[in-house]
Amino acid sequence: MLHVTCFQHIDCEGPGSLLDILKSKEVRLGIVKPFQGEPIPAHLGDGLVVLGGPQGVYEEKQFPWMTEELNAVRKCLDASLPVLGVCLGSQMLAHAAGGRVYKGPSPEVGWYPITLTEEGRLDNLLLGLPREFNAFHWHGDTFTLPAQASLLAGSAAYPHQIFKVGTNAYGFQCHLEVTEEMVKTWMAVYSKELAPQGGPIPPGPIEGRLAENARALRALAGQVFTRFAALL
Repeated sequence: MLHVTCFQHIDCEGPGSLLDILKSKEVRLGIVKPFQGEPIPAHLGDGLVVLGGPQGVYEEKQFPWMTEELNAVRKCLDASLPVLGVCLGSQMLAHAAGGRVYKGPSPEVGWYPITLTEEGRLDNLLLGLPREFNAFHWHGDTFTLPAQASLLAGSAAYPHQIFKVGTNAYGFQCHLEVTEEMVKTWMAVYSKELAPQGGPIPPGPIEGRLAENARALRALAGQVFTRFAALL
């Protein structure tokens, strides 16, 4: 059975639908939580998934485990192991490949469209997806594109949404893995960021048509994550 290591950075931001899809393809996802002191395995298996979290890559000195994770990402890049980075994970992939991570112009939180580039429309992981589709977003950081990376999709506020490094390392600034239940949990955990409690983020773009958006995203995620499993 194939085995993929998964770095998780906060309890509420798990692998979501990715776990079910990989399991259906007989891929075991071994979740490791370095932020809780769990050691990174010496052997990462057949690939690596790096999930999201509230930390910033520029806070590496504050979170020593992040240095170890970045070294693991670089190890995968050197060995051409498949990598899937989500949100913070995409920023870590960008940084590991030579990009710079920094705060974006304003938070992008909710269901917003992303548009595939011409290269993205031809990419094996995204082939056949609509040129524009709604994805879920909850981020305030962005990054420069590494020199050897290909830009596959962007949004109006954050042009660097999906990118590829080499042949099989992918970064997704947006979240394809979220479920309806995860979104509701995030709204509770990160409630201080929302306007009702004085934060800058209006809840409307998150809650509006939540069930419908989550179902549509699940279908797209199924295609993308199935193709990621085929890279292993």
